Parts: sequence; C-alpha cells; structure tokens
Amino acid sequence: MLSIELEGLLPKLYLAIGIAALSIAAPYLYNVFSNLRMLKALSRYPIINEKWDAEAKKKFTESAATIVNDGAKMAKGQPFRLNDKSTPRLVLPPKYVDEIKNDKRLDFHSFVAREFFSTYPGFDGFSISVDQTIFQDAVRTQLTQALALTIEPMAKETPNTLDLVWGQAPDWKEAVLTPNLLKSVGRLTALIFLGEKFMNNPQWQHISIMYTVDAFMAAKALNDWPAPLRPIVHWFMPECRKIREEVKLAKALITPEVERRQKELAENGGKPRRKVLDSVDWFTAAAKGRKFDYANAELSLAMASIHTTTNTLGFAMFDLVENPQYIDALRQEIKDVYKEEGKWEKSTLFKLRLMDSCLKESMRLHPHSIINMHRQAKENITLSDGNLIPQNAYISIGPVPMSDPAIFSNPTSFNGHRFLNLRNAPGAENKHQFVTTSPDCTVFGHGHHACPGRFFASNEIKLLLAHMLMYYDWKLPEGQDKVQHIINGAGRSPNSRQKILFRSRKPEVKI
Repeated sequence: MLSIELEGLLPKLYLAIGIAALSIAAPYLYNVFSNLRMLKALSRYPIINEKWDAEAKKKFTESAATIVNDGAKMAKGQPFRLNDKSTPRLVLPPKYVDEIKNDKRLDFHSFVAREFFSTYPGFDGFSISVDQTIFQDAVRTQLTQALALTIEPMAKETPNTLDLVWGQAPDWKEAVLTPNLLKSVGRLTALIFLGEKFMNNPQWQHISIMYTVDAFMAAKALNDWPAPLRPIVHWFMPECRKIREEVKLAKALITPEVERRQKELAENGGKPRRKVLDSVDWFTAAAKGRKFDYANAELSLAMASIHTTTNTLGFAMFDLVENPQYIDALRQEIKDVYKEEGKWEKSTLFKLRLMDSCLKESMRLHPHSIINMHRQAKENITLSDGNLIPQNAYISIGPVPMSDPAIFSNPTSFNGHRFLNLRNAPGAENKHQFVTTSPDCTVFGHGHHACPGRFFASNEIKLLLAHMLMYYDWKLPEGQDKVQHIINGAGRSPNSRQKILFRSRKPEVKI
C-alpha cells in the first residue's frame, strides 16, 4: 500500500522539483538570452580588441588610450565596440554627447550596479539600497543650498589640517604627496559631511579613504571569475571579506550618530538645533520620513568625493611644480583677492580666476578616464543618424575630447591661462569655469548625470590649494622636472609614490 502511494506521489514530486528548478534558473536563463540578443545587435559595429584573454587584459591595462584612439580612427566617427572586463561596451564618439546627455532611457545607476556588483554584500556603497531619489536630492539640493555655509568652517579648519598633515618645515623636507593630500581631503570632507567628531575619528578616516580602494580591488578580482560563479565565490574571496568588514564597521560608527540626531530632531519638533547642517541632516530632509540606509549613503558620499578630489588636487599640484612660473602669479592673485574680500566666502573663491583656469587646464590635461558618461540602455534606442543602441547595452563616450587639437591648441602642454583667456571673451564669462561642463570638457560628465558634488569639490580644492601655496614652498626633487603618472586601463591618477619637497614660508597676507 505504501509503495503504491509513493509511486503516485513521485510524478508530483518530480514535477514540483522541476518547477522549483525552473523558477530558480529562469532569471539566469532570461539574462543569458537577453545578453545574446544584445551582443548580436552590437555585432554590426566594429570591435577594436576582440580577444579578452590574459594577454589582451594586460595590453588594455597598459595601452588603453592607444586602443581607444585606434578604435575611433577605425570607426571614422561612428560607434565601435570595446572589450573592457567581460562584456563589450559600445563607445560613442563625442559628437553624441549632447544627444545622450539627458536621455532617461540611458541609466547611469544600472551601469554602476553591474560594474560594481551592487547586490553583493560588501559593495554596499554602490548598493541599490541607497535610494537614488533621496541620495540625489540630498546632494543636488541640500548640499548645493548649504554650499555657502560650508566655506567658512572649511577655511577655518584648513590651516590646522595642513599643520597636522605637513607640519612646520623651516628647511626643505621630502614627503610623498598623494597620501598627505588624501589625509587633508579626508579630514575636510568628514568635517562638512559628518562633523568634527568624525573628522577626528581615525576609524572613520581609515574607512572613508580605504573603502573606495578596497571596493575597486574587490570588483576587479571578482570580474576575473566567470559570471555564473560570482554569486558563490565572492563569499570566500579575501578582497570581498575585507569590504564586508569595512561596511560592518561603518554601520557601527554611523548608526548611533543617526539615531542620536533623529532623537534630537524629535525632541525639538522636527527642527535641527544647529545652524550649519551636514549630510545626515541633508539625507533626513530628503528622505521625508522614508526608510533610508544612512551608512551606505555615507560610504557612497566618501567614494564619490575623497579620491576624485584628491586626484584633481594632486594633478594640479604636480602641474604647478612642473610649471613653477604660475605659483607666484597664483600667490599674487590670492593676496589681492583676500585683501579685497577680507574673508573666505563664495565671492572670494569666485574671484580666484587664474586658479580656476589652472585647475580646469590640469583637469583637461589629466582626465580621470579616457572614456566617460557611462550608461546602460533600458530599451532599444535609435540615434538621430540611425545608429542603434540595443537594450541592455553598456555605452560610454570616448575618446574624451580634451586632447583634441581641433578643439584645444597645443593640447599636450599645460597652459594655465587657457581658460582664463577664453572667459575673457565677450559673453563667455560662465562658459569656461572649472565646474562648467560642456561637450568639449566632460570630466565631470555632462547633462543630467553631471557630478552634482563638483561645486563643493571646487571650493574644497581651492581652499586647500590657496593655503598650501601661501604657507609652503614646493618643488620636485633635485634633477626631476616631470612626473610620470599612473595609467591603469582607461583610468588615470597622479603618481601615488611621487615625492615632493616642501618648506614653510611666511604668507604675504594671513589667510
């Protein structure tokens, strides 16, 4: 009797197992077939680096600029395919910048989610649990409205931070530039985003600086594994275990602070007790009572701000010591403007026009990547000339136009007056500022997804650079007149091991 009942149940059991297996496999199979359709649609475009084996990866790491430029020449003004990591992307020439800049069918966040495994524990700084509506509103609206209030506390803290990081140096001393810039930027960023307590917290300083580095390394290591194995192997990879621990510590630091602030708000009828607000307040205002992961958002802020700001300032410092004729001119400008204004505020920074030009020229000369404006297509998109971006395709703009001799004369040379001269043309005052984006200068992106924090970063960089130039002399080590910077695939960064000589000086005016 029992065997008869079991025989009757077995078909149903097999059917249930089959349905369960199919339901588990279905999303993966759907992604596979969708990816195959996308790749077939992309095959109409030429590919510049068809192989993606170990040798091809090494070549791309060392010579990405050559590969991308060769692709642009081969495509003759049309899109081309580029293998980068394990999936080909479609590279569009810069002529498409204005056409795609505000296209809502092209999604930046889904690109980041794929590139940095945002659904995996540890990659929380890229996580979709960080509500983008709240995050973007906090940065675009709350931070922008608070910009004027952030200048005075940063200016007040900058001399103290430089003294802690660089110290007094009556004679020439040698130091590695980039780590010291990271410490300086990390402190000022924490002061504005989380307050003095976190600025002086060594644990938060370490996490806010190192999480970005460790997360990028973990993503790079995970990308080396076949896609079907990644959901399993990430649990055992030391790189992924490390960032999971960093996220855990970040939550342990941030959560009590958020709870303290929320209690304070409740006790004060929903109004903050402090005049100068920070990112916890901005996120709270933007969330409007909705659930929000503050710790993940703070990691996202740190990733978006500290290293990019450090790299921009680092490139500028190296450009100035390679072209020291600009240093005295910048000091004179700082002296004249500060004597006229008498304090650090928005108008003071705006009037540092030569500094603004030097920073934009340095950024033009050293874009952080040779391809940018990364997106994923949410549906099939036909461009104005008939070219198709297939659904799910990843796209980028490249090569970036900042080195195009048709746009910029002598593009490989540093000309600190380049953008100042352009701004002096009638009607061009606002077209060529450091923070201005355009189809010709896309380091900050362009359009809807242009970096919303660039105005804050500009203020922070200018304050640090002004104090560094007024309170210290700088030069390269004896016998060196050029710095060899780091090339890593499409990315560019200042030489993180490059030493610099510095010496304390008495400023012409106390700032």
